[in-house]
Parts: sequence; structure tokens; C-alpha cells
Amino acid sequence: MEKWVAWTSRLRWVMLGVWMLTAAASVVALPNLQDIVRKTEQKFLPADSESLQAGNLLEQINPSSGSASNAVIVLSRNGGLQQADRQWLETTLKQMERDKAELGITDVLSADTQPNMKGRFLSKDGSTMIALVNLPKADFEEATKETLEKLKLRLEHAPAGAKAEMTGGAPISQEFQQSSQDGLKKTELLTVGLVLVILLFVFRSPVAPLIPLVTIGISLVISRGLIALAADYGLPVSNFTESFLIAVLFGAGTDYCILLIQRFREELVKDGDKREALTRTMKGVGQTIVFSASTVFAAFFLIGFARFGLYQSAAGVAIGVVVTLIAGMTLAPALLLLLGRAAYWPMRLDAGQGHGESRLWNAAARLASKRAALVLIAVAVLLGPLTLLFQGKRSFDDIAEINPNLDSVAGFRQVEKAFGAGEVFPVSIAVTSPQSMRSPEALAAMEQASADVMKVPGVQEVRSAVRPLGRQLTELTVPDQLGKTSDAIGQLKDGVAQVGTGLEDAGRQLDSGRSDVDRLTGALRQMASSTQDAAKGAGKLRDGAAQSADGASRIADGLKESSQAAASMKSDLEKLLAAHPELRKDPSVLALAAKQQQLSDGLQKLAAGAAPLSQGLIGMVPALRQLSEGLDRLTNGQLEAVQGVFSLNDGLSKLTDGLKQGASGLRQVDDGLGKVQAAQQTIADDGKRQIGGWVVPAEALNSNELKQALDYYISSDGTIAKFDVILKSNPYSDEAMDTVKQVTAAMRQSLGASAIADIEVYAAGTSAKYNELRSISFDDFVHTGLLVLAGIAVVLMLLLRSVLAPLYVLLSLGFNYFITMGIMEFLFVKLLGFPGLSWTVSFFIFLILVALGVDYSIFLMARFREEYRPGGVRAAMTKAMRTTGSVIISAAVIMGGTFGALGFSGVGTLVQIGVGTLIGLLLYAVIFMALVVPSFSFLFGEANWWPFRRKQTHDAVLRSAAPDSGEPA
Repeated sequence: MEKWVAWTSRLRWVMLGVWMLTAAASVVALPNLQDIVRKTEQKFLPADSESLQAGNLLEQINPSSGSASNAVIVLSRNGGLQQADRQWLETTLKQMERDKAELGITDVLSADTQPNMKGRFLSKDGSTMIALVNLPKADFEEATKETLEKLKLRLEHAPAGAKAEMTGGAPISQEFQQSSQDGLKKTELLTVGLVLVILLFVFRSPVAPLIPLVTIGISLVISRGLIALAADYGLPVSNFTESFLIAVLFGAGTDYCILLIQRFREELVKDGDKREALTRTMKGVGQTIVFSASTVFAAFFLIGFARFGLYQSAAGVAIGVVVTLIAGMTLAPALLLLLGRAAYWPMRLDAGQGHGESRLWNAAARLASKRAALVLIAVAVLLGPLTLLFQGKRSFDDIAEINPNLDSVAGFRQVEKAFGAGEVFPVSIAVTSPQSMRSPEALAAMEQASADVMKVPGVQEVRSAVRPLGRQLTELTVPDQLGKTSDAIGQLKDGVAQVGTGLEDAGRQLDSGRSDVDRLTGALRQMASSTQDAAKGAGKLRDGAAQSADGASRIADGLKESSQAAASMKSDLEKLLAAHPELRKDPSVLALAAKQQQLSDGLQKLAAGAAPLSQGLIGMVPALRQLSEGLDRLTNGQLEAVQGVFSLNDGLSKLTDGLKQGASGLRQVDDGLGKVQAAQQTIADDGKRQIGGWVVPAEALNSNELKQALDYYISSDGTIAKFDVILKSNPYSDEAMDTVKQVTAAMRQSLGASAIADIEVYAAGTSAKYNELRSISFDDFVHTGLLVLAGIAVVLMLLLRSVLAPLYVLLSLGFNYFITMGIMEFLFVKLLGFPGLSWTVSFFIFLILVALGVDYSIFLMARFREEYRPGGVRAAMTKAMRTTGSVIISAAVIMGGTFGALGFSGVGTLVQIGVGTLIGLLLYAVIFMALVVPSFSFLFGEANWWPFRRKQTHDAVLRSAAPDSGEPA
């Protein structure tokens, strides 16, 4: 140690210059931690976690979309949106779609672009309308931040009275991170100011505080750069990394500097030699600082073995602890050598003047030494009940962490109010199968699974390829089709009834028509008899006409002969007159000649008339023959008609009987159809309540509506399908997380019993992620907590050369932790009404209280070990308490104050961690370090060093030989 101090004394200016140059170089050459945290997506789940696997699968459904995150635009108006509001949003969204390259967005989904899913974008009460904007970059990317700022500008000109906000994954993540960074800046300023005030109070000098501020400030700058560099090589970082880095370095670093500065003053007043004083200081507290820093380093280093990335992100603090330790062992001593007595200006350091001993801690030592068992029992009885207040209630609501007036939070609350709590962050279920799920059988199985999941308490809606709007496609269900068939059967039944009625009417009409048939039969018989008589008359007429024709022919011949005879008589008269001319004048002869002429003319005329008559009569004979034959055929036809009418009458009788039987049969069909209709209607009604079969016709698979849903929810090869489950409760609540487990169980059970082979079910989304985090974080807490305790136990055993002493120190730390958490839960849950402490608070408070609280035990126990001599446990512990008590209180106030500054960060988790750390460290310093740990040491006596034997140190021998002047050793 002398050589180290000699080198430090000789190179103190060089050391100061090297540290300052290193800090400057780190700013220039090393990455910026804040930029890395801002750009780093907080993927804290293990790579094999179910939600990450689900997310990877869901990205394969539509890999060409290029969407890595999204924002939800929310337009709302109290009392309901107006037509102008909707038109404004529609126009704005069209402009965004048009300018998507300029804005840096992938696409816009809205009621206008997805008319078949309009119900998903407009609330039932008409007060809120939403649209989904897909973004090509992750939530925390700088490009995403710029895109969101451009989108906000587009939403500034909403109609008067309406509110346009953005929420969703990207806006909430960006504003959460911005809130964390703003809180970090406030915390940093408050921490520096608080440390400065405390140091001024402790040292009563404006110079001494500069030593820890310069040492820690340079350490912080270098540590940030180194952690950022390590992040490039895979070290997880988060907003907690820098918050804890500032708090731990300013808290623990200041504690180490206080220990150095106080001990240096104590040693400096002895002889005024800076180098010798520093040598004795480093011998006395150097090892204590190293071991103290080692416990903090071990705790944060072992965090790196956690499975949970957010816990791992605190491991970067270990780098800062190492840098601070090196600075505390080099830069701080160099500054002490450079300043010397001036470090304590304006106070004067005279010989024999130390920093003083604490009378309060001296009184605590007397009480603990005399009543050790009583003190332990009293503390257990009085503080033990506080541990029962700790029920382990945790809250996973990240939105509650930040300002509720931020747009992303206000937008989320509006969607929660109008659509339901789970609308913004649904649970996405990824289902895989080696066979295509674009088949009717698979779609039927999906419908059944959707119906089964809907039965899970806490599920509001299930959306899938067969339920794109969250409602069952009833037209494809057997109950619906049975209902339609039932309607058709009802119509058929009505038709059958009408036909039956018609047949009965026809039967009755046929019965009444049979008498007409009888009359027709009689008339036909009469007509046949008359026709038969007419046929006979026609036969006679034919025969008479033939005889008349023959007589007329003979008459014609006779007349012809008579005419010829008359003509010859004329010739004879002319001859007579020629012979007797005298007769020409004889009147008698003249009269005879005239009469002969008349007779001749008359006979000629008769002969001429008789010829046509004869010809007419001859022509009438065939006609009369045909008439006779026709009348014979008519008679035969009429007789056949009579026979036909008899047959018709018999047929009508049979037809009437058949119609009656048909009407009776149709009545039975009508009754049967009624029963079928009733049965099908019952099945349809029951099916609507239970779910029936599922029939997807080939033409339905090719319809645009169903095809659009299939492309959105099922991969092109059909091996991956997606279900969106909307929960009734807040997606961050325990109820939602419990529901996720029931949903996945119901999905696995339903699909496992379906026609889809070898299914795998994975859940993604906010509720699913936090459901996994709930178990992973608890398991990691137990696993990592045990590692941290084991690591600290090893450091304490090496420092104290004891097994027993580290055990009761760790026991005191554990008891203090549960008391602190009981107070915290009572304060935030019982009094302030929080649903639970933020889910990371219990772990980080444990880490900080154990890692930093053990420092105070090391301060005390190291001095106890230094002062110990065989048989002098009481004196050694009393001396250690008197000399380190004020240092412990100062360190606890500083450490608690640096973490307490987180209470002003404005981020719920950091506020709770800050308040819990402040309570826990002050409680541990005041109660456990002043009473409990000393009582254990007094109670165990010489057994404190079990199983090792403790020998008296050289310094202790010197102190035992010197008179007790009341000055600190």
C-alpha cells in the first residue's frame, strides 16, 4: 500500500490529467448510452419464450406487409361523431395513404379501406372512430419517432369539438421512453444537487464535496461510454441502466469518498503529513472500500445471469462500479494529496482533532451490548408484523407509469371506453399445423375453436378467418342452413297443402261432373240411334235416287223419242200440205200444225230438262252412298263414344277415388313436413346457442369477402393461422393475464380434437407477454436473488474470515427487505390505491437494499474486525459503532437521497424504487446497523469468527496498549 500511495503522490497531476483525458476521449470516441437506449427495442423475454415465437410466426402470415410496429389514430367527440368529422378523417387518411412514402408508413387500415370490417373501426355508440397505421420500423427506432411527429402534424387540424389522438404500440413506447429520459434528466440534476447539499452539511466545507463530485462525475462519463460499447457486443440496456448507474455511482461512490475523506482527516490531524496520512487511510479503509465495492459489483454482475433481459440490463452498473472503484482508489487519493488541508477549508484541523464520535451510536452500543437478546426480540415483535403487509401484489400496467395527459395515454383510455379495454392490445394466437388450414374442415375447426374461446370468462370477442368481424358467419352454419331449409320446407308444405286442397276440390267437381257424363252417355245413345235411322233413310234415299235416275234416264230417252216422233210428224204434215196445198189454209190443219209445233218444242224442252235431271240423279247416287256410309261410320263412332263415355265414367270414378287418396296422402305429407320443419327449427335454434356444423361451399371459398379474411388471418400455404382475442379487462391486469392461460388452454383443447393435425398454439400480445413475464420475472427473482446472496456471502466471508457473521448480516438484510416491502405495499396499494407495486419494483429494491445495504455492514464489520482483540468483542464493536456510525448515517442519507431523487422522475416504477430504497436504506442504517447487527455480534461473542479463529491484529495491539483518549482510531 505504501508503494501505491508513493506512486499516487508522485503522479497525482498525471492521474488527474489521465482521468480527465479519458473522460473526454470516451465522450468523443465511445457510443452515447442514451442514444443506444432510445434505439434499442426492449426485447426482454428469452428467445424461446412463447410470445416471441408467436410473434415470429405471425410475421410470416403476411411477410410482404413490411410492418414492424403500428399506431392507432383515434378520432372522438362527446355525444357522437358528426358527418363532417368522419369526412375529415376519411380525407386525412386518404392523404396519408397517398403520402405514405413521405411519411414513412406502410399502409393505412380503416373503415374506408376495409369496408367488410367497418364495425371494427367505429364504436357502437358512434363517439369514436379509429384507424390503424402500420409502420416499417420498430417502436423505438428514430425513424418511427420522426414518422409519429409527422402524423401528429396531420392530426392537428381536427374539426372543432373533436379530438384526434394517436395511441398504440409505437406512440406509447415512444412517449414512455421520452418520459423516462425526461425523468432521468430531472433525477440527474436532483441527485447532484442533493449530494452537494449533503456533502456540504457533512464536511462543512465547499471544497471537500468537489472530490466526490469530480471523481464520480468522471466515472459516470467513462462508465456510460463503456456500457454503450458493451451494448454493441450484446449487453442488454434499458432506461433502468442509466437510472441505476447514476443513483449507484453517486450513492456508493460518494460513500466511498466520504469514507476516504473522513479517515484522511482523522489521520491528517495526527502529524499533518499528507502522504503518511493517506498511507494510513488506505491501509485502514482501502480494503473496506474494495470489499464494499466488490459486493455491489458481485450483485450487479450476477444479474447478468438472469434469463429476463430487463433484469440483465442492470448488469451494466457493474461496469460503473469497477470504474468508480478504480477512480476512488486513484483519482480521489490524488485529489486529497493535491488539496491536503485545503480540502477542509474553511475548517481548521488541529492536532488531536478528528471527525468526532457519535454519542447516539455509543448509546445504541451500550443498549445492544447489555440487552442483545431483548433488542432482537423487540425488533422482531415490533417490525415483524410489517412483513405481513407484503402480499406480493404486482402491477404490469405500463400505461399507468406515465403522465395520463399524454396523447398516447388519453387515446388509449378513449379506445378503452368506446371499444373495450382489449381493443388496442388484443391477444394474438398463432396456430401452426403441417397441413393447410385453408380447407372447409379446418375452417370448421377454427369456428368451433372460436366458439369455445368465446365461452372463456373475460373474452369479449374472437376474430379469425371465419370471424373477421368477431361474429359468427351464420350463413355458413348448419343451423342457419337448416333454418333456411326449414323455411323452404314450410313453403313446400304450404304448396302441398294447396295441391291437396285442389285435389279435393277436383274430386268434388268430378263427383258432380259424373251426372253430366251420364247425360252425355244418354244423348250419345240417342244420337247414335237417330244417326242409325238417318243412315237407313240415306240408304233408302240412295236406292230411290238410283231408281229415279234410272226412271229419269228412261223418261229422257222416251222424251227424246217423242221429240223425234213429233219432229217426224212435222215432216209428215209438210208432206201432207205439199200434197194438199189446199189444206194450208184449212184452220184445222193450221191448228194441228201449230199444236204439233208446240208439242215438238215442248218435247224438246222436256228432253233437254230430263237429261240434267237424269245426270243429277246419277251424280247424287255416289254422294248418297257416301252419306249413307258416313252415317254408318258416325253411328259406329257414336256407339264407340258411348262406350268411351262408359269407360270415362269408370275412369273418372277411379280418378275421383285416386284424388281423394292423393289428397289424404298430401295431408299426411303436410303433417310430416310440419314435423320436419319443427325439428329442424329446434336444431337451428339450439345450434345458435351451442354451434352446429360448419359447411363452406367451394364458391364461398372463392368469394372476395372470405378470401380477404383468409389472406389476413392465414398464411398463403395455410400452415399458420391467426386468432385475435379481445379481452374485457385491461390488457395489463392480472385478470387479463389469467384469461390468456385459459384462452390458450381452450384453443389447444378445441383444435387438438379437430381435423387439424399436429397443431401448436402460441400466444402473443401485451397480455400474453406480461403473463410470461409474471412467471419468468418471479422465477428469475428467486434464481438471481439466490445468486446475489451467495456472491455477497462469499465476499463477506473473505472479508470477515467468518461464516457466522455473514449469515446474520444477510439475515438482517432479508428481514429489512420484507419490512420495507410491507411498508411500500401499505403506502402505495392501501393508501394511494394502486392495484399493486410495479412488477419490477420488488426485484430492484431487493437488489439495491442487499447490494448497497451490505456496504454499511462492511463499514461496521470491517472496523469491528480491525478493532477486535481476543476477549474484546464488546469493546471492539462499541468502538466500531462510535467511529463509523456517523459515516453510516451519512452514507445512508446520501445513498437514499440519490435513489429518492427517482421519486421526482415522473415514471411510476422509478418513483416506487426511489421511495422504497430511501425507506429501506434509512431503516437499515438506523435500526439494523445501530441495533440488530451489533446485538448479533454481542450475542455470539467470540463465535462471531466461527469456524475460523480470529487473531489480534497489529493495529488492535497498538490500540489496546494506548490509553483510550476517546479519539477514533
